[in-house]
Amino acid sequence: MKLIITSKSEFSKNRNKVYLLYFLLAIIFHFPVTVFSQDFQFKFSDTPISQALLEVASKMDVKVAFDAGQLGDITITKNILPGSAKEIIQSILEETKYSVEFKHNTYLVYKTEPKSISETKRNVTFSGIVFDNETGERLPYATIFVWDKNISLSTTVDGTFSTQLTDSATSFFQIKYLGYYTLDTIINTGNQIHFLELGLTKKTETLNTVEIKGEKLDIIDISNEAGHFTFNPSRFSDLPNYGETDVFRALQLLPGISSIENSSQLNIRGGSADQNLVLFDGFTLYNLDHFFGVFSALNPNVIKNIQVYRGGFDSRYGERVSGIVDITGKTGNQNKTEVYGGINMMSANITAEIPISKKLTLVAAGRRAYTDIYSTWLADALLADKIGQSRRFKRADNVLEPEFYFSDFNLKLTYSPNQKENISFSSYGAKDYLNSSSIFEKNQFKINTEDINKWSNYGFGLSWKKQRGIKYFTNLQVGHSGYFNEYYNNTKFSGDFQPNSLQAGADDRITNEENNLTDYFVDFKNRYFLNSKNELEFGISAKYNQFTFYKDATRDVIYNNLESSAFLYSLFFQDKISLKSNFNVKPGLRLNYYDGTGKIYFEPRLSASYKIENGVIFKMATGKYFQYLNKAATEQNYGYNRDFWVLADNKNHSVVSSNHFIGGVSYETKNWFFDVETYYKTVDGLQEYLFIQNPEHQPGEPPGNPQKPILSQFITGNGKAYGIDFMAKYENTNFTSWLAYSISKATRSFAEINNGENTPATYDQTHEVKWTNIYNYKKWNFSTLTIYTTGHPYIEFSEKDDDFNTTRIYNRLPDYFRIDFSMNYNFNIKNVNIKPGVSILNALNTENYLDIYVRNFDFQNNPVNETTLVKAQDLTLNFFVNFRF
Repeated sequence: MKLIITSKSEFSKNRNKVYLLYFLLAIIFHFPVTVFSQDFQFKFSDTPISQALLEVASKMDVKVAFDAGQLGDITITKNILPGSAKEIIQSILEETKYSVEFKHNTYLVYKTEPKSISETKRNVTFSGIVFDNETGERLPYATIFVWDKNISLSTTVDGTFSTQLTDSATSFFQIKYLGYYTLDTIINTGNQIHFLELGLTKKTETLNTVEIKGEKLDIIDISNEAGHFTFNPSRFSDLPNYGETDVFRALQLLPGISSIENSSQLNIRGGSADQNLVLFDGFTLYNLDHFFGVFSALNPNVIKNIQVYRGGFDSRYGERVSGIVDITGKTGNQNKTEVYGGINMMSANITAEIPISKKLTLVAAGRRAYTDIYSTWLADALLADKIGQSRRFKRADNVLEPEFYFSDFNLKLTYSPNQKENISFSSYGAKDYLNSSSIFEKNQFKINTEDINKWSNYGFGLSWKKQRGIKYFTNLQVGHSGYFNEYYNNTKFSGDFQPNSLQAGADDRITNEENNLTDYFVDFKNRYFLNSKNELEFGISAKYNQFTFYKDATRDVIYNNLESSAFLYSLFFQDKISLKSNFNVKPGLRLNYYDGTGKIYFEPRLSASYKIENGVIFKMATGKYFQYLNKAATEQNYGYNRDFWVLADNKNHSVVSSNHFIGGVSYETKNWFFDVETYYKTVDGLQEYLFIQNPEHQPGEPPGNPQKPILSQFITGNGKAYGIDFMAKYENTNFTSWLAYSISKATRSFAEINNGENTPATYDQTHEVKWTNIYNYKKWNFSTLTIYTTGHPYIEFSEKDDDFNTTRIYNRLPDYFRIDFSMNYNFNIKNVNIKPGVSILNALNTENYLDIYVRNFDFQNNPVNETTLVKAQDLTLNFFVNFRF
């Protein structure tokens, strides 16, 4: 059945001018656009009903769904007086066997079929797939509404679904997927075909004619589950960016996720980045930073779907105590080869989707920075602001000549032997290199520092997804991932005197740090649609983790040389229960056995949502969470990647645990959406790593044994975070805007620090406001971004005694404010689509500060402090060109 959902009229096209004016005014003021209604009279002469419905929909600015094939064969000759849209459509259908109903902002035209008196009620189970009409790709987590039955369900990660309908000649289906046109269709439950193939059409920026009337420019979808939302990756390039289109920076625009200019890490509701589980096609990715934190190491060109949980996540997920980012990669175009990519002032990228055969597809992508070959002024500026100095000019006492580059790749091979089975292999690799060597001169001495940092992420996963019967779906995965970070520093001293620990002519001071982490896993997940009221999910998994950490200072002083490994065995079960059509409850339980401690850990979970008739949804989530692999935070120190991964054991490293309590309410109208969530969470088992920066001064040295000083110590504490996240969103055909506001507090407490008093967490900030606007006008895309945050805390002074009891003085950076603009233009040269664009970052050239680095040296009892204030980006332009063919 071919479904038509109207085309655009001249009246609607002229509205673009109104939206453009609105977009300009929205930079200062935020108000809705109003479209005035008109009375229309229609005159049809031997006109196909399908064409008549298109005309009504176009002139009256409504959505109409109908079977174009059947109604195209029926003609109408009639004059219709002004009236409501439903009255006019009913008049068109008056002498036919068709009726119309208004369902969720759409007029659905369907054929009326009389019921037999002897017809009895029966249950009918349907399964099917939701896919991209153009490429054939399955669409994971698509939402399916069955309006006449008040049933809502979602597809699996493989785009499959199953549902049970009762005693209905026809059912109205509405299928939604972020970035695609909504599909409204009618299903005859008496049909013998019980496998449905539902194809959606992707919204593109280069269509000369908009094919579907009234569709929103949707970027974000916040679900009925507390803390959960979906982001549209296809629109990332339309946002202002620092050279690379950044996945995590786009996610930072949502409430509850801190926005930090010099870091693409996701700090969710007061938690640190290591407390988030980032999955790509099922395998775990660690420490996802490029350009020493300026942007994330994920290529948006290979991403199909992003699911984000800001806490309160269900029992499918474990191993982390803050948030979940579950990313599904593209499987590739099944119909034709596509090549696309781009170049900007930092790097170049290219992606290819290749249909090797009807059942086998390949997606391959690569990115590399060229900053080590040719450094643009944008790269220079980012480096200068990160390390607090100029790349090419001497400033103050310190001269740095850093060198940096990064690269990453993605490869995914997918084999689909039939519609109910899918086998895929996905791999990822990324590496970074930073050389921050410098020369420091002051008075009568000179410090020549060789400073090199290398880090890398990698992983692969093999997945076998299969539908086993009409209700049962399975997903078996095996894989491996890892991370390493290597740091080397060689500091040479010269001048009239040397540090206390060195005699004139002594060896250089050499420091090494290495942190390696690997995992191997097997995971088996199941989904069973028991009936229309119960959707069961259950699974079992096993994971092996191994880590090493080494740190020294000078040739003979070793802080730590750690190595550990452990197995984690998990199983989970949950049931999504529809108690009523508007009341859903999802209880669940996750059970873990961790052989690093030899203990069993229970993680009960519960979430619920209740929708009342006026569109208001109440939601809640709570749960217990455990984390066995986490980062030990270090004292504020010069350099990047100083925190390191450790594995919980019965000795130095404890298992981190957390309790989440989330409650919220949301309200949606045709174009507006409002959401408020409040949260409270506690965290136990937090870890910090204390060490002596100058080994010649040795507090904690055992009496009578000066050869084995205590130079480091792991300490354990607890924390809590609470706050309110608010979001207001407006979406229309060519314009979307959302305002995110968060008020929060996050603290930590360690017995060894400030006598156990509460201290601010690293990413604690009281207020954060983020306002994003995106507007499309013909082939132009415009966007603005406004960010205001209160300053982050930093350690102004720190001192330890002989037992590592630490006294700290905290201060806060000044408040942060920035406005960015971006625009790009789409055009075609033959079969090649070109998209040039520009981003204006910090358009008002506001002076902001991001961090402070401190290095301490002791020269013959003369303390020397090297303080580096990290200034935020000044007014900066970034140019890019993307292509597709």
